[in-house]
Amino acid sequence: MSRQEKRVKPPARDAANIEIIAFDVDGTLVSHPEQLVIWELLNRRFTGDALLSHRRYLDYVAGKFDYATWVALDVGDWIAAGATREQILEEVRKLEVVPGAAETLALLKARGYRLAVISGTIDIVLNEFFPAHPFDAVFTNRILFDAGGLLCGWEATPYDMDGKAEALAALARDAGVPLSACAFVGDHVNDVTVAREAGFSVAMNPKAPEIEEAADVVVRSERLDALAAYFPGRARR
Repeated sequence: MSRQEKRVKPPARDAANIEIIAFDVDGTLVSHPEQLVIWELLNRRFTGDALLSHRRYLDYVAGKFDYATWVALDVGDWIAAGATREQILEEVRKLEVVPGAAETLALLKARGYRLAVISGTIDIVLNEFFPAHPFDAVFTNRILFDAGGLLCGWEATPYDMDGKAEALAALARDAGVPLSACAFVGDHVNDVTVAREAGFSVAMNPKAPEIEEAADVVVRSERLDALAAYFPGRARR
């Protein structure tokens, strides 16, 4: 085991029978120098309040509103500020693809895995950084623009937070495989439930102790390539 990788516990499960690998996006496939996610960047840009995302997260956890309302509050503020596609892309481009991500995704596809995204990110992030869409299924929030490029609407995903586990179960059903054949790769507290439900889970550069405890393996690396060692390929079984 390299110094960049650490198992926090002996894995009760392994990746031997995995057929589908699902990924989180913010913090896993893309990153920000200040560890901000796209929601924080956009709230800072369009509301001028750098702490708004955190306050709304705490209100969501406290049960003051549901996930769809949380999304509506944020996107509604951006619409009120006159947000455009180009302005949003300016913030998106402050994110960076994790080094080795494109190559690792291509390698995993070549090894026979089906890939998916289950994330609370926004579709414009995925479209910007992964335009070839190597994913067989995508579950994210969506934002809508009018013909002039003004932000005009949204579709909240039902598959963030605890709902991520529901999305993984749906992927398994659609593929005709057991949930134990599905892996998940994530980094934060909203990945905990799906990490526990997946057949195998990886905490990639974890940002919270809860995901470290829930995952089978913890990987700490500046590059996503370190992940590939845990998924040697379906054809090799």
